[in-house]
Amino acid sequence: MRRIWFSLLLLLSTVVAAQTEFQLAEQYFRNGEFDKAVILYEKLWSKQPSNQVYYQNYVKCLQELKQYNEAERVIKKQLKSYPQELSYHVDLGLLYRLREQEKNAVEQFEEAIQRISPNMQQINRLATRFQSAGLNDYALRTYEQGRKVFHADHSDLFLPELATLYRKQGNVAAAVAAYLDILAFNPSRLEYVQGQLQPLLESESFSRTFQAELYRRIQKYPGNELLSSLLIWYFVQLRQFDAAFEQVKALDRRNREDGNRIMQFARSATEEGAYSIAIQAYRYLIMEKGKSSPYYAEAHAAELETERMRLTVAAAPTREELLRLANRYRQYLEEFGKNNRTLNVLRDYALFQLKFLHQTDTAIALLEEALRIPTSDRKLIGAIKLDLGDCWLIQNEPWEAMILYGQVDKEFKDEPLGEEARYKNARLSFYMGDFEWAQAQLNVLKSSTSELVANDALALSILITDNLGLDTTTQPMKLFARADLLAFQRRYNEALQVLDSLLFLYPQHSLVDDVWMEKGKIYLAQRAYPQAAEAFQRIDEYYSYDLLADDALFRLAEVYELYLQKPQKAMELYKQLLIRYKGSIYTVEARKRYRLLRGDQIN
Repeated sequence: MRRIWFSLLLLLSTVVAAQTEFQLAEQYFRNGEFDKAVILYEKLWSKQPSNQVYYQNYVKCLQELKQYNEAERVIKKQLKSYPQELSYHVDLGLLYRLREQEKNAVEQFEEAIQRISPNMQQINRLATRFQSAGLNDYALRTYEQGRKVFHADHSDLFLPELATLYRKQGNVAAAVAAYLDILAFNPSRLEYVQGQLQPLLESESFSRTFQAELYRRIQKYPGNELLSSLLIWYFVQLRQFDAAFEQVKALDRRNREDGNRIMQFARSATEEGAYSIAIQAYRYLIMEKGKSSPYYAEAHAAELETERMRLTVAAAPTREELLRLANRYRQYLEEFGKNNRTLNVLRDYALFQLKFLHQTDTAIALLEEALRIPTSDRKLIGAIKLDLGDCWLIQNEPWEAMILYGQVDKEFKDEPLGEEARYKNARLSFYMGDFEWAQAQLNVLKSSTSELVANDALALSILITDNLGLDTTTQPMKLFARADLLAFQRRYNEALQVLDSLLFLYPQHSLVDDVWMEKGKIYLAQRAYPQAAEAFQRIDEYYSYDLLADDALFRLAEVYELYLQKPQKAMELYKQLLIRYKGSIYTVEARKRYRLLRGDQIN
């Protein structure tokens, strides 16, 4: 028993001693004290020659001390002891290069490649060693030889590694061929190949080469659906949605599909903001596939939503355009009925009446009708109740709104919809002048799981805190809250009158910059763009130290870019924002817009 304990203690002390020696050797090595480190590493390596750290650092010390003969002896001993570890040939070749013996170096590199066997680990280690030494040509040959010894002519073995190395060498054609070969041998790797290709398409030369090779293969294999799908993906990446749609239609017709591919493409185009082509895709599905397609009704609904986005997000629609779209909503509901399958469209139609045609009574009637339709979608019902609450608030019936908000709050207590309802109730308390109660609710909502609710709650909380403070009167804040409510109710002229009264009665109040921001937003809603620019400009000139400064400057630049058609002025303002407000939440978008206006290519 004593002998066993003695043996264990001896082993433990040996391990501790070795660990201590290694730590000391590492410290010398890091400090460049190679003459001291070499002694310790020699001892460590002699005891454990298979340890790669001991071996590599020992050889590095010998090279630094120009003890080349000893280094050669060590490497050759490793080769003899571990003949299957071909990376030692690379070490020996690099040593010969260090001694300016190029012929010997090349012989070692070549021998390593010639001795490759069907061993995955061996091949990967050798290629990695070549790459770490900056010998990418030999790394390429390693993988190519690996494919030969494995007889991998019909598999994607080592093709991803080869494609990466071709890219590093600037061999675009070979890289493209390798990526497409990966798909030819292994179609399941489509997402991997797309992920690798996506950043490369920013290069015009790579993009041209890829398109040419893709077309060549499509012509050679016209029935290969995967290549056609990749071509569609390629056009979408370049935002060439027209060309992509032609390919989608061709595939749909060739395979006599049910419309799923068309539907997926249309959704993608909508997400990318290509509303016109998305609408074409939906209409193609509706007209070409007809009612036999399982996507017929869905395509109708999606087309309506996309048309609304096209009109109201990307443009300033005319009254006639809005009325035509309203009529199409009615036609949809006549064809498909008002039921649980069309409930989302019925809700969208109500909100369209509310927000764009300003027909609040019509919106209320539609939403109340929606609430009477039986459905298991409780979240949709909760959202409709919130919409109806907003309608009643616009109709100046705050108590009706409060009841609906409260119902949703109670039903969705710990869910995002409930938090949204609580925010709406807190905002309603603000409108009604109960700032203390509103602030208490907002303080809780600032930690909301919904980022949108949390941000809105924080903004309103800051407004109340910063502008009530130690004031002896709440009258300025009550006037501002009144104007904010009138703006929400789209009674814009009345809101402007209240804001002007606030400026006249309290010209030095801390709310002044908020007043100008509110006026700017109202002018935008009224499409009074010069007046909006003037309001935002005033904040930039006189309140550049305040919290709203970067917001106002960004909005000012946006007005000049999108509405006043003065791109040079917009560029100047975006640049000012980048310089003056480096920590602003608008810096990323401002930089992007500045570069676009300057003419930079951004993908």
